[in-house]
Amino acid sequence: MKYLVLIAALLTNIAWAETASDRALAYFDDINDRNFSAAAGQFDPAQLKEFRTMMEFYKELPPEVQTEFVQGFFGPTQTVESINELSDVEFFAGVFNFVMRQADQAGGINFEGVEILGEVKEGDNIAHLVTRNRVSVGEIEVEAMEVVSLKKQGEGWRMLMAGNIKGLPAQLNAVFSQAQQ
Repeated sequence: MKYLVLIAALLTNIAWAETASDRALAYFDDINDRNFSAAAGQFDPAQLKEFRTMMEFYKELPPEVQTEFVQGFFGPTQTVESINELSDVEFFAGVFNFVMRQADQAGGINFEGVEILGEVKEGDNIAHLVTRNRVSVGEIEVEAMEVVSLKKQGEGWRMLMAGNIKGLPAQLNAVFSQAQQ
């Protein structure tokens, strides 16, 4: 009987071992469900902190522009002070939500499916997944190949930010800086 319990415990651990693909599919499911808080929680915490730090350019803007920025991204009742209280996940989820609202206004984005075609390991703790994404924008259907990178943390995996996401703070900073001139 004690061996049966030991075998069951081992099988349970094997069954619950998360792969990079598992995490990526969970992330894409969260996006498809428009659950941006859960999607943001799939990212590497260090990268969320770095993203937030890069976004803090808004604190250097004139007060009226800060208010416009904060309320545009996080909602009409938000203030710089309330945004300071957000966790890095909540902050990123707010930006994620803003970006998706903008995309929806441009015709709406629907995620039709993600297929993981393969995985390339980089050492023991980084995995790059080649994906085929099917997205529709209004009546237009698009199929695109993408590389999604993940980092192993403990027994699980966390999403790494793609270059276009990492570059968003610099792009926004440039837009807001130009608008002030």
